[in-house]
Amino acid sequence: MTGSALYSVLMVDDNAAMREALARSLTRRGCRVTTAAGDVEALQVLKERSFDAVITDLNMPERGGLWLWRQALMLRPELRGRFILIASEPLPEPRSLSLFMETERFVLKPLSLDTLWREVEDILKGVPRAPSGSPAEPPGRAARGAP
Repeated sequence: MTGSALYSVLMVDDNAAMREALARSLTRRGCRVTTAAGDVEALQVLKERSFDAVITDLNMPERGGLWLWRQALMLRPELRGRFILIASEPLPEPRSLSLFMETERFVLKPLSLDTLWREVEDILKGVPRAPSGSPAEPPGRAARGAP
């Protein structure tokens, strides 16, 4: 990321160690990171403000990352194309995942911080730095977490 613009990222994971490690890594790379310990908490945060990118775990105790994605897009349609879903096996049914993959990104665990950062950077490239810009909607794709 170049320039002085700080981008905002919402990091959602029920695993506190994972959530905080990823938040620290993104902060070191120049992002303003807000964390949430679960999908319901994240939705409450999204009701208050929007973010340039949202990173969420797929499997969480309450409803999960796909539920959060669907709810977030109803609340904030501008987030389409700005979600990264982190998951390990088992993956959700292909039909549910295919809707997500049309516009969003997917990173498999074990994840590499460099891989995750590349996905975040791709999203942030489409986020305007000035009010006159318009956000791009990058196509969805899967990334393998390990290099």
